Amino acid sequence: MKGSKFGALALLSLGSIAAAQRAYGFGPDGHRIAGLVAETYLCEEARLEIGRLDEGDGLAELGLWADRIRTRPPWDDSGPWHYVNIADEDSFDDYRSPPEGDALWAIAHFHSRLRDENLTQERRSEALKFLVHFIVDLHQPLHVGRWADRGGTSTEVFLGDERTNLHRFWDTDAIREDELPAARYARNIMPMVMLLAARHQPSPPRQWAAEGLSLRTVIYAFDPETRRLDEDYLQTASDLVKLRLIQAGLRLADQLNEIFCPASTSLSP
Repeated sequence: MKGSKFGALALLSLGSIAAAQRAYGFGPDGHRIAGLVAETYLCEEARLEIGRLDEGDGLAELGLWADRIRTRPPWDDSGPWHYVNIADEDSFDDYRSPPEGDALWAIAHFHSRLRDENLTQERRSEALKFLVHFIVDLHQPLHVGRWADRGGTSTEVFLGDERTNLHRFWDTDAIREDELPAARYARNIMPMVMLLAARHQPSPPRQWAAEGLSLRTVIYAFDPETRRLDEDYLQTASDLVKLRLIQAGLRLADQLNEIFCPASTSLSP
């Protein structure tokens, strides 16, 4: 377990489902934390333009919208946009998004719409809310999921005496283990944010998805008979979730700065 943990964390920190309709990405706290990280590294032009488009909500709340409307017309076909399905033995070198779309397609699509100044403010505001959400979703390890267990939603595990599923654990429970409100959690990880931001390099969404695929040996490293998530697993999950939320926040800032201030070449608070 520890070998897998440190191998995966080293890979990620160096920059190196059909899922069920109810398999959501990082829960509200995860989206808020990543949004707070991103807000720290926005250029001034991005900050001003987002303020014009977000109706005063800020990125921490903006990222929740796509989950709230995903079952309502006209967005009731948006479920597949929250994740990517890929087999263990495949890679993203020759991956193609399915006709119904997926998280990689959605990020590219709404990135393009957000930067299109010919669209109405309402359409660009929708694009912003979708883009913020899907970038963070792609960093939840089980949103690069297996078809077989619907991104972990059909894999039952035990957290203490509580029965849950693997997807839900990584969505919310791995964050809640710290028992902190999102704003305080974000403040507590800021030293790690600053460390990673100092050596951060922009990267394409396909790389983020490939990182998620590489984490499966860690995600599924629990006793298949008892299915209990032991203390070692919980510590690994806590460390890994912190890293993925920070990466999501920094990469979200990258994408928004690229749209609104393309001359900016580095992240700075």
